[in-house]
Amino acid sequence: MFPYTSFFRTFFLLSMLLFALFKVHAAEVDIKGIDDDRVLKNVRAHVESLDLPSASYQFSQYQDSLQLKVEAATQVFGYYHATSVATPPSVASDNLFSKNKNWSLLVDLGAVTLVRTLSIKIVGQGAQDQEIQSLLSSINLKQGKPLEHSVYEKAKNDLQSLALSRGYFDFEFEQSSIKVFESLNAADITLHINSGVRYKFADLRFGKDTRSQQLVKSLTPFKTGDLYQASQLGLLNQRLKQTQYFRHVIVRPLVAEAVDDGVPIEVILTHKPRDNFDVGLGYSSDVRARFTGKWKRPWVNESGHSIGAEVFVSSPEQYVSVNYKVPLEDAIQNYLSYQAGFQAQNENDTSSHKWSISATRHWTVENSDWQRSAFIRLEQETFIQGLEPEQTTHLLTPGFTLSRLRSKGGMDINWGDKQTITTEFASDSLLSDINMLRITASSKWVRSVEQHRFVWRAEVGGIVSNDFDQIPSSLRYFTGGDQSVRGFDYKTLSPFELDSDGDPELTGGQYLAVASIEYSYPVAENWRAAAFVDAGNATEELFKDPAIGVGFGAIWNSPIGPVRLYLAKGKSDFGSSRYFHISMGPSL
Repeated sequence: MFPYTSFFRTFFLLSMLLFALFKVHAAEVDIKGIDDDRVLKNVRAHVESLDLPSASYQFSQYQDSLQLKVEAATQVFGYYHATSVATPPSVASDNLFSKNKNWSLLVDLGAVTLVRTLSIKIVGQGAQDQEIQSLLSSINLKQGKPLEHSVYEKAKNDLQSLALSRGYFDFEFEQSSIKVFESLNAADITLHINSGVRYKFADLRFGKDTRSQQLVKSLTPFKTGDLYQASQLGLLNQRLKQTQYFRHVIVRPLVAEAVDDGVPIEVILTHKPRDNFDVGLGYSSDVRARFTGKWKRPWVNESGHSIGAEVFVSSPEQYVSVNYKVPLEDAIQNYLSYQAGFQAQNENDTSSHKWSISATRHWTVENSDWQRSAFIRLEQETFIQGLEPEQTTHLLTPGFTLSRLRSKGGMDINWGDKQTITTEFASDSLLSDINMLRITASSKWVRSVEQHRFVWRAEVGGIVSNDFDQIPSSLRYFTGGDQSVRGFDYKTLSPFELDSDGDPELTGGQYLAVASIEYSYPVAENWRAAAFVDAGNATEELFKDPAIGVGFGAIWNSPIGPVRLYLAKGKSDFGSSRYFHISMGPSL
């Protein structure tokens, strides 16, 4: 059995190889006489759809078919007198054409047909519509220029699409034609349009769904009586999906039910299940294996309130939190959130347990990319940092965050940037044990030039306090690891004190400064090679003694998102180190 199997496998592979070689050397048609690349490309596409004759007696029929194909390919560009002459390769003794020589096709395009008269007229309310008038003026149909059928068809399609998107649902071409006079090399074009009236938005219709009405109305970017625009329906559709309340969203005009130029808008929503659960497993060289569990009830009441909880477990860090969200002006960018949680950390020279509750107001300003958040947080943290004794700090911390995120390219981001700045403070006269001002700012940019991709990032921070020793570990600065200075282990860069054995014990920094630049280039499908330089440190004085990390790596654009593999060498006051870093997730 096995010898036969081997034989057939070998025979199959050899057959496929011979077939591939045959295809490589198959004859082609060499087209001459056409200077316009667009015409040449179209003629080639038509001609190559024909099978080449294998014997000389088939040549006459092939020549006739070629002429028909050439005419079809050239007339769309206004050439109605094109002729073609095909020349076959040499004929072998067995009356078969040579298989490894090209055919020659000489094409004479003849005179081109010019637009003699052009009549474009529009009546109805669209005649005063600036968008439609702008499109009409940009149409590339000009008297005295060569006739191109594709330009004519595109003009018709563009006009109809624009009109419908702007609410001219009675739009029609009362007359549209191209009359070609071949003997005169001339063509007359007529486009007479009746746009009708422009419809307006009427009422929203929800069918049997009643609990979503208040939420949908708060997100609707138009009012009853506004002029119809399809882009406004698209915006409402996008906003409803972003709320994460619904599994499916359909927003569409009911043109057949329009009354007095008002078109009702139907909103069809399929709600998500009452409770949603999400479980995730991951790995990075920073926190090693990690587990994430999430629960969310996206719809608590008709006002769109939602509640959720999250659990995160890794070797150095664990936390659990509960969040309650209350929409205000809308559920996406203007809302209140209340959070309570517990966080534990046991990493390097840090041991910390923190309880916290907070309230945050989120909002945006019209025509701005920036998200604003004002918060107040009450927390109690018990911690041991380095050689310091265990202590507990109570803080009531008001603060403000300004952030922006822009990106293109899906999970494999090729353009984008992210900025965040947070200011928070505490006072011993406002339920806090100490006075504190903490400011942290970060920025990251992704830009591409053709296939070359650059990633820049920077982060700075500082703490001002009357008693730094009482600043909790979670608020002090540490750096090092996959997302900061590569070449060092996770959060191992900070000021330190020496213990009785002369070993360094991390104390956490009062200031933070980190900068990085990375370059990558594709080397295979879904793979990019990368090189980088990182610099920075957490210190007692800003910009003092930066650690340096340099290295190279690979980025795999996997089905679940980018996976990054880096080999880095670091140099700091601690000495030199080498680390292999693994991380997952988008660039921003």
